[in-house]
Amino acid sequence: MTGCGTIKARLEQAGIQKGRAAAGVQLAPWPIYCREIVDHALLNKTDDVRVLLRRERQRLSRANAKLVLCAQYYDKYAELLSVNQNAEAPSASLP
Repeated sequence: MTGCGTIKARLEQAGIQKGRAAAGVQLAPWPIYCREIVDHALLNKTDDVRVLLRRERQRLSRANAKLVLCAQYYDKYAELLSVNQNAEAPSASLP
């Protein structure tokens, strides 16, 4: 049974490589900043619920701002690729 899993993984990898070659476009890796997870606010059972909610909302706002920055980065990248398929990734002006 192990052989089937190996064959399946090899076929999937070959499919990925074939798809990339057919697309003709190699995307740059996702910026590290965009891969970092925004953690929840620390849960302190002695704090008032309103304080905890305010902290969590601040974290959510931070995560949303990060999402917007990363989306803008890749929108700019897509625009560059639409003009030139060999375009380099834009310089990361991410925090």
